[in-house]
Amino acid sequence: MKQKQKYRYIDQAKKTIEQEEGTIVKDWGGKLPVALAWPNSYRVGMSSLALHSVYRLFNDEPDVVCERVFFGDQQAPRHDEPVISLESQRRLDEFAVIAFTISYEMDYFNVVAMLRRAGIPLFAEERDESWPLIIAGGPAVYTNPEPMADIFDAIAIGEAEGIVPPLVDALWDVSDAPRQEAYERLAQVDGMYVPTIHQGGDHIVPRVWIKDIETHPTVTQIYTDRTEFGDRTLVEIARGCGRGCRFCMAGYVYRPMREMHLDTVLSLARHGLKHRDRIGLVSAAVSDHSWIDQIAIELRKMGARLTASSMRTDPISEPLIKGLAESGNQTLTIAPEAGSVRMRKVINKPQSDDQIMHAVELAAKYNFPQLKMYFMVGQPTETEEDVDAIAQLALAARAIFPRNMAI
Repeated sequence: MKQKQKYRYIDQAKKTIEQEEGTIVKDWGGKLPVALAWPNSYRVGMSSLALHSVYRLFNDEPDVVCERVFFGDQQAPRHDEPVISLESQRRLDEFAVIAFTISYEMDYFNVVAMLRRAGIPLFAEERDESWPLIIAGGPAVYTNPEPMADIFDAIAIGEAEGIVPPLVDALWDVSDAPRQEAYERLAQVDGMYVPTIHQGGDHIVPRVWIKDIETHPTVTQIYTDRTEFGDRTLVEIARGCGRGCRFCMAGYVYRPMREMHLDTVLSLARHGLKHRDRIGLVSAAVSDHSWIDQIAIELRKMGARLTASSMRTDPISEPLIKGLAESGNQTLTIAPEAGSVRMRKVINKPQSDDQIMHAVELAAKYNFPQLKMYFMVGQPTETEEDVDAIAQLALAARAIFPRNMAI
């Protein structure tokens, strides 16, 4: 790559940092350098609350400097675009550890592309201690680590809050160790699956999860307009889901459901309102939160504009719907998933037609410009009658909701 072109990418990274608020920049002296790698574009990565959380967790460790690295500024970077960190514009191979956060299986291809562009050997067996340790976490790999087991030195099975602190201790212990010795030490960390140690054996790596999510609140760390949610502070109000819909991974891998207390949610929101006037409530099922009515009412009293990530119709919170409408949200989205009650029971999402229609009535009552209804077809045991029921349910909703509808 020409020197002029190289400096263009460095300048681009610096300009990106200048447009952010909340970036953590540390001196490298005496610290363990960790590259937090997101195998997709900057816009997609910075829209993920998980990336914000892991970035903060690593940097909360006083002897760690953690910097972000993305697949590229755009969805399809040039093949010769350098893979450099945002905070100090360093190459991947200058870090002691490269930690990938992977939420989607399709990003596996981008992991491969990033390592190749960085000139780092792809397979773990090809890398000795002269190369960075390459680890991974996130729902895609911890639900099924095997597709990427030949690439990563270790894979985190569980939630970062319970894994990062002991992992950092282990990484320091092996900072100058031969690779096999490093593997043996990493395998001692609860929740760390080390393929060269664990593959082919009968040892099960148990999932690590935290009982109290209030000890590590998950909120927006870095504010930038270059994301899908740049106009708001995201606050995780609950983790996990007690429902167990049979098509939903989140309902199983994040068990048990854990809620953030009302007072904590309001405290986090007050802080967030110093940065943005909109608060995004994040959970697998926002309307299932024990205090959702009070959360919606109190946030509106604060003057916050509300958004919500996911809602069920059984029950549905009218104060939340009212708050969303008052906040200027243009669309109310519900997900019956199936048209017939029978199919909804099959997938373990047994909402009644009356509950679904009540949600539609609320959308009409509070004058949402648009109503979206999500359905799935091709589910096990599905019949033509079940598919026809989707149209019937949509027509029933249409009779109640007079404005724009999307199915």
